[in-house]
Amino acid sequence: MKKRISLLLAAVMTLSLAACAPAASKPSDPPAPSQAQPSGAPAQSVAPSENYGLGLGGTAGSPYVITAGCTAPNTTDPTNGFVRANEVLSERLMELSGGTMDFELVMGGVYGSTVQHFAQLKAGTLDGFISGFDVATNLTGTEDFYAVAMPFVFDNDEHMEIFLKSDLWAQMTESMRTNNGVVYAGLYGHQLPRILTSTREIVHPADVAGLKIRVPESDVQIRVWTQAGASPMQIAATEMYSALDTNVADAQENDIVGSGSLKIYEVCPYYTEIDYIRQCLMVYMSEITWNKMNEQERGWWSEALADACEACTDAYVGKYEDAKQEVIDNGGTIVEFDYDEWKEFFTDIVLNEFDGKYFRAGLYKEIQSLYQK
Repeated sequence: MKKRISLLLAAVMTLSLAACAPAASKPSDPPAPSQAQPSGAPAQSVAPSENYGLGLGGTAGSPYVITAGCTAPNTTDPTNGFVRANEVLSERLMELSGGTMDFELVMGGVYGSTVQHFAQLKAGTLDGFISGFDVATNLTGTEDFYAVAMPFVFDNDEHMEIFLKSDLWAQMTESMRTNNGVVYAGLYGHQLPRILTSTREIVHPADVAGLKIRVPESDVQIRVWTQAGASPMQIAATEMYSALDTNVADAQENDIVGSGSLKIYEVCPYYTEIDYIRQCLMVYMSEITWNKMNEQERGWWSEALADACEACTDAYVGKYEDAKQEVIDNGGTIVEFDYDEWKEFFTDIVLNEFDGKYFRAGLYKEIQSLYQK
C-alpha cells in the first residue's frame, strides 16, 4: 500500500503566487505527493550495499511514490503518451526496486499552473513536473532555454537527442539547478512536431497577422508569435476548446494528436503542419527529492525512465496517422504550404530579434551545428 503524508499543499500553493499566471481549473483539495517517511531503519526488500545511503526510505510494503504533476488535460486513455509512460515508469520502478519505489503522474493541472508546479518543486512539496523544454524559461537563470525552444533549431528528434548529451545542455540544466533547486531528471518522451490549427486557412506566414493564437504557458511562444505579427494568449489546456468555440481565440498551436484528443477540429478545422518546434517532455524534479535518492535509486530511476520514454514516444508516433485521418473524417482540412518559406521567416525572426537578446549570442547556431546532415 502506498504510504502518504499530508504536506499542507494548499498552504504552499498560496504563498507568493498572487502575481503568478492564472492556474488551470482544479479541485479544491488536490492529492498531496505520496512519500514513504522512514521510521527508524525500515527493512528494504532490496537491501542496498554499504556504499548506498538510506535513500528515499521506501519499503516493499510502503514504497516511496515519486509524484509528478502535469498541466496536460486529464485522461484515462491507455494509448495516450502521458498515460502509457506513467504505467511503464511505475511498473519498472516497482520491479527494479523490489517494490520500494513507485511513480504516479497527476494530470489535469491539479497542482496548479506551470509556475505553481515549479514553486512546489522548489519547496520540496512535490517531487516532479512533466512538461516541455520551453516552460523552464519561467525560472531564474534559464535564459538560454529560450534558444532550445526557438523555431527550427532542431532538424529532427535525432538532432535533439545529440543536443541532450552535449555540454551545452549540461551547462543549461546546471544553471537551472543552482538558481532554482530544480533538476533535469531525464526525458519523459518525444512529442510530435507542432502544428497551427485555425478557424481559417493559414498558408503563408503573413496569414497569421492579427491571429489570436492560444499558446501554452511559455514566454517563448508569446514572444515568437508576437514577432510574427499574431496576438498570442496563454490559455490553460483544460479551457482551450471553450476559448476557441467562443472566439476568445481563433487559433492554437499544438501537436495533431493532442489537438485530436480534445476534438479541436470541431472548432478549428484548418491544420497547418508547419513543424516549427521540436518539443519533448522533460522530468523536472525537486532537488530536495533528487538529493534524497541514493546512487542505486538513481540507477533504477534512469533505467525505468528510459523505458517509459520509449513507450511515450511510441504512443505518440503510433497515433499520428490515425489522428490526421480523424481530422479529415470530421471535415477538417490539412493545409498545403511551403515549408522553406516558414523556416526562412522564423529563422530571420530568431536571428534578428532573439539571438543575443533573450539568450546568449550564437547559441542558436551552436545548437544547429551539433547535427551533421
